[in-house]
Amino acid sequence: MPAQPLTRPPLAPISHPSSHTHEPGNPTWDMQTESVSSDPDMPAIISPTMSEPSTRQRIPAEQFLPYVQLFFDYMFPIMPIINGSIYLDPVFYTDTATFSPDMYCFLCALSAATVVQLDTSIPQPPPLHPTKSTDDFFAEDCLRERTTYDYIENLSTLSVMVSFFLFAYYGNHEQHVKAWHYLQESITFAENLNLDDENSYAKLDPVEAQWRRRLYWLLFVTERAYAVQRRRHVRLHASVQLPAVFESEDPLLLTGFVNLANLFSAVDDSFVSAWRGSRRQSLCSEAWLVETQKQLDAASLALDNVSETQHLDISVTREWLHVLAWQMGVSNGLIWGRGEGGMRLDYPIELARRVVQITSGANALALDSHGIGMVSVPCRSGVLSCANTATGAESVRHCRLPCRRSTLHGW
Repeated sequence: MPAQPLTRPPLAPISHPSSHTHEPGNPTWDMQTESVSSDPDMPAIISPTMSEPSTRQRIPAEQFLPYVQLFFDYMFPIMPIINGSIYLDPVFYTDTATFSPDMYCFLCALSAATVVQLDTSIPQPPPLHPTKSTDDFFAEDCLRERTTYDYIENLSTLSVMVSFFLFAYYGNHEQHVKAWHYLQESITFAENLNLDDENSYAKLDPVEAQWRRRLYWLLFVTERAYAVQRRRHVRLHASVQLPAVFESEDPLLLTGFVNLANLFSAVDDSFVSAWRGSRRQSLCSEAWLVETQKQLDAASLALDNVSETQHLDISVTREWLHVLAWQMGVSNGLIWGRGEGGMRLDYPIELARRVVQITSGANALALDSHGIGMVSVPCRSGVLSCANTATGAESVRHCRLPCRRSTLHGW
């Protein structure tokens, strides 16, 4: 689901480490100085200018900018984790050889995920390769570059994001084993950088800490959504404070992002366990089901002050989670007659009507920016599709991870 999702912010030429100073209000979000390497002979890369140029020919630097621009135009609202004042500056893309390996991998992975995520109705640059799709071209070069350095030892927040965008790329291609692998890799990197430890943020520059909080909560939301869809265990918890809204460069955008995080905070460990079936009988009671449905609504009430893209993401995601809770009630014999809230037999018909109402008047670009995340096909469970005759329209199910338009999964 992630897609919300969430909708940029020139710099001097990036040729010296001093170009990346952490100024208030101008977060660089490169985090290049942090390394988890314990080997004194292993340099703590990772500045765009401090590594040895690769002997293998790279994609020209200027080729990345159009795809980064697409990311900020359409996907940044749901993934507000990189600083536009750096990555939208044309000067930054002067020379590919100045990029460290992890910076190059990051740009390749981000570009691959952007291409495959966006709807084909959104204009994109011409193909970069005569026979390969552009997203495959970027992803393959990212993985090739990874073989040139020890990306596990030389760890930075860029490493976290590389794995995250590879997850998005494979998720869109319905390669779920690889997608889950890279999501878990991203989470492991985040844990090794202590992004899951609230105490670690006090040691950071305040602006830098806010970018890290965004990254952690994006991983949290994504893991919860994808784990529920694929019936997996979760590792991340709501152990870190949410990003500050009014101290951000775009309070409106961060409001939507925080609302989405609150929504998935309602998908607690009990919800995940009950949905997976491991503790369904002990957890899924009538009182628990009613309270869960109320929490989902309460977590997404303040939608007046968010962008249309975020409003769509949060609203449709909420209805999807309502459906899951309702399904758990059905499987445990807790749904009958016209009971309270989500306890009614006709509840999915109401949800389907809501989704059609939410999406029918939406701006086309706001819908398209969700890519595979929001598709107009029958819900796999049949819960929303069963209401088609009542609504007279196609049902829409929102996913939090990229998927092809012919299917429903992830994101």
